[in-house]
Amino acid sequence: MASTPQIKACIFDMDGLLLDTETIYSEVTNKILEPFGKTFPIETKIKMMGRDVRTATDILLNDLRLPLTFDEYNNQANELKQVYFRRSELMPGVEKLLRHLAKHSIPIAVATSSSKAMFGIKSERHGSVFDLFAGKITCGDDPDVKHAKPAPDIFQIAMQRLDSRLQPEDCLVFEDAANGVEAANRARMSSIWVHDMRFAADASAPPSCHGATERVVSLEEFDPAKYGLPPF
Repeated sequence: MASTPQIKACIFDMDGLLLDTETIYSEVTNKILEPFGKTFPIETKIKMMGRDVRTATDILLNDLRLPLTFDEYNNQANELKQVYFRRSELMPGVEKLLRHLAKHSIPIAVATSSSKAMFGIKSERHGSVFDLFAGKITCGDDPDVKHAKPAPDIFQIAMQRLDSRLQPEDCLVFEDAANGVEAANRARMSSIWVHDMRFAADASAPPSCHGATERVVSLEEFDPAKYGLPPF
């Protein structure tokens, strides 16, 4: 970008960005794969990250050539997720940033591919943090979200629900997945790619920024003052 954007609102993905759920997704997947003598390849995981359930599951089934239908796999996965996701932890830097933005009355929203029911399970241990969003939560099964990421729909809807006066250039999206950054680009919003190096194909040589405004490896690195937001 030619100049630093002056941000008025922030929109956050959830899985792998606010909550450390990606390790749990891997645990659930490996448990289902175990009877087939397979393990979850990092290359497949990277392709699945940030996708809606149907698309992500289809990628897994095709890549690993599993003799399961979507429903068969999804039923097993949902049973495990009901248990495992209740122990989701916040990612580093999340609480500090969200409380800082809320303190300064910066509008914030969640835009997650997770269903509303799964959002509730994942976030239940961190109610005081998610209460900071004041109900501005848009989930992947919201009827107004016609197309999943990397389409821009979910970010556009999250912006409209925050404040109808907001424009795309006013918004900063936080994402950990490449297709989420692409969705932000298509929504014409600035983006911070929080690149979790645990899920990089080659941690010593990270790939390109996928068009993100900035790449960091943790929210602890993010400097709000660079975007016209109140400094820490």
